Amino acid sequence: MATHRRRTTTAYSTYGSVAYAPAYDGTAVRAPRREEELRRAPAPYPRRREQVRRHERTQVEVRQAGAVAPFAVVGFLAVAIFAVMLVTSYAQLTVANDEMVSLRRELTQLKSDNVTLTAQYEKVFDMASIQAAVGETMVRPTSDQVVYIDLSAPDTVTVYQETGPSPLRSLLDGAGDIFGSIIEYFR
Repeated sequence: MATHRRRTTTAYSTYGSVAYAPAYDGTAVRAPRREEELRRAPAPYPRRREQVRRHERTQVEVRQAGAVAPFAVVGFLAVAIFAVMLVTSYAQLTVANDEMVSLRRELTQLKSDNVTLTAQYEKVFDMASIQAAVGETMVRPTSDQVVYIDLSAPDTVTVYQETGPSPLRSLLDGAGDIFGSIIEYFR
């Protein structure tokens, strides 16, 4: 097994105590090596004048303004119409939701009123009180007074179909409804 030996380049070993020595004031200069003493310092190069480059402005090519494409105009108009239709449909949805909430509130009130009135109705038509009011004249129906209805035959329904307006007329009516709802929204 090979052992790794550490070589130091200094002639002494300090283990980091030089940095904390109070007598060291930082003025020690390293002694030049022999190779550095024999070699001459290179002579400075003569300064050259830098040539001034003229900056030439590049020619900017300007594109001519093109004509507005009719397809783009139609596209923007279609997007604007659809945006207005979307806003109006959201307004209609909000109104419908508000009506639904008020109708649900009314339905719960009517259900509670129905329970109250049904209880009152049953109190009024008590069989004992009716029997007492009528006396012995009230009797149950006999079998010859009972009539049964036979509903086993299939149902038949006849539907008459009316001829509607022409497709062009229905398209114009639909467009009129849309613009009417837009105008009604902004009032």
